[in-house]
Amino acid sequence: MQTHNTDEKDPIDIWLDTTPENKLELIEGQLIISTLKGSRRMLWYLLQDYGPDMFLPMAQKELWLNAVIQAFNPSPVPQTYSEWTEWADKTEWNDEPEPAGPYSSAEHRRIHTLLFHALLRFTRMNPQGEMLGRDFVIRLGENGFTPDLIFINRNRMKNLHSYYLDGPPDLAVEITLGESADTDRHLKRRYYEQAGIPEYWLIESDPFHATFLNMGTDGIWHEASPDSQGIYHSPAAEGLALSVPHLRTMSYLDKEEWHLPFLPVDYRSSEPLPKVKDDPDYPGWDSLPFIPRAELQPVPIRFEEYISWCPRAKFEHDGMGTIIDSHEGTRRVSGMLLMTFGITETVRLLHPREWVTFLNKEHYQPIVQKYADDLLKHAKYEKREDYSIGSLPQMPEISAFGKTMKECRQDMAEIVRVRILLKIARREKLPTV
Repeated sequence: MQTHNTDEKDPIDIWLDTTPENKLELIEGQLIISTLKGSRRMLWYLLQDYGPDMFLPMAQKELWLNAVIQAFNPSPVPQTYSEWTEWADKTEWNDEPEPAGPYSSAEHRRIHTLLFHALLRFTRMNPQGEMLGRDFVIRLGENGFTPDLIFINRNRMKNLHSYYLDGPPDLAVEITLGESADTDRHLKRRYYEQAGIPEYWLIESDPFHATFLNMGTDGIWHEASPDSQGIYHSPAAEGLALSVPHLRTMSYLDKEEWHLPFLPVDYRSSEPLPKVKDDPDYPGWDSLPFIPRAELQPVPIRFEEYISWCPRAKFEHDGMGTIIDSHEGTRRVSGMLLMTFGITETVRLLHPREWVTFLNKEHYQPIVQKYADDLLKHAKYEKREDYSIGSLPQMPEISAFGKTMKECRQDMAEIVRVRILLKIARREKLPTV
């Protein structure tokens, strides 16, 4: 396994400096983690931290071997395991992606915390709509965006589902951070405007600058300015007024005026906000089984797959590896990144020695095979031809048919877990039987 270049710096500090902002969005069929470069960096980290074992069950062994040949172009192509290992040992490799950080910044956190609590207070005191944070998805066509903040007027709440808003909100707020600023300024601005979002706040965190865009009758955004006192009056909700000077300078630790930068407004409504109803006809978390459609080349991710598989964008490091919300969430992000870049491009991010070793681990294959056989032997099947979770590498004859989606996912998770445990055992030179 390749080790991170620490340069005598704490590995966690390096991770924080080079890991992209914690956003997981579906843009043009790709899983975008702040930027496409951020997605590549995260894929590299997951490969470094978990190795091929995290990824191998997501495609057939033949695809992985073909990807190794396409990625590294051995000439002539090795025919035996010893030839493969000899070739891999002689192959030079260095394909670490560019850093994609920073993960966060003090100024970004300050602005986000201020706006989040202030807008939350505004909506609670003035129930004209709902405010949602950055983990909530807005569906614009086949894209899934997660703005830092959104406001949904009560008239649009009929489009609000448990896991996403189907269509534009009344207000979208993005707070720039590092390289994601270009995405917020250009790509998202274009998609948000085309979708007809009435209002967009683009808050530059470093250096501070606030841009307010309102949709005109011509269907085009026009920049709006604060008044002479620095107060911006938003058309998204009655009385929603933002004090730009407060937002620029105020600390969210100021307990006396934590509700600012929004100005108080006297609004009363006797009608409660509409409640969100769970609708089984709409996709949601876990509504589809996790079966990534990985091929040699990139495969577009469908919105239904994204909303069903994508975990909360909570990036952590436990000292052993990167975790995205949970270990299951990490695995699902790995699969969507595999679809985003394709197997061939994924293979390029590790030394070929890693792939050759993991694709030829005959010394532990019987153990994994037996464990998988035991899982399937005790499972109850209805019709074996009804449903398959797909062929697993090194064990293509094993498929689970006729099982519930939950059972299939549990089996897959158990097989992956055993593989990882075996990997740890080999590293620590512990007995594997």
